[in-house]
Amino acid sequence: MATHHPWIILFDIDGTLLTVNRNFNRLLLRELLDQLEINYPDMEKDPFSGRTDHDIFTSFLVNHDFDHNLYQKFKSSYLAQLEIRLNSEHVKRHDFVDEAIEYFSGKDFIRGLLTGNYPSAASMKLQAANISQPFSFGAFGEFDRDRNQLPHLAIKQVEEQLGAEPDPSRFIIIGDTPRDITCAKSAGMKSVGVTTGKFSREELENYEPDLIIENLANPEKWFSLLVESKG
Repeated sequence: MATHHPWIILFDIDGTLLTVNRNFNRLLLRELLDQLEINYPDMEKDPFSGRTDHDIFTSFLVNHDFDHNLYQKFKSSYLAQLEIRLNSEHVKRHDFVDEAIEYFSGKDFIRGLLTGNYPSAASMKLQAANISQPFSFGAFGEFDRDRNQLPHLAIKQVEEQLGAEPDPSRFIIIGDTPRDITCAKSAGMKSVGVTTGKFSREELENYEPDLIIENLANPEKWFSLLVESKG
């Protein structure tokens, strides 16, 4: 039986806390595809928003029978090059990040990440954006291609922390894409859509998040609105 516990706040990374320069990211991926002789001409046109790294990189191998060894080579090369090349010049740190993270650091909250990134990629991006506050745990895109599975990973991790079954309705996923909203709904969690990424308020409204905000400012206000409107 689910127990009453602190609110679990799950931050997406890309488009929510920070944005990596598209030219940097796409040029790096194209370079690696060419180096490994991966035949995937459509990468530059692919939408990545809200997808897991696992899903994106696997899709590159459609003309190579989704070869697992080639996937592992690509993943390793990507992470190695990201560590060498990524720096603050390539990353836009979104406004009010500190304010939001700090607000959700109190005893009434457990703060985590829910992101399509690999764990080490997430860490490198946060470091490049000078976001140094600790997160208690993370549900990362390394562990499942399907973003809708990530909330269930978060539930398991929180259950281990609490020693009791958590209540999904006390989890809040904060993200900038329809996929963030959809994955929250799939697990019975609340969702906050933020328009700091590629999607407008109108586009996010189509997916009926519990709340839409323009940015992460005044977290005490929008958190209260969310709790009051949904109980």
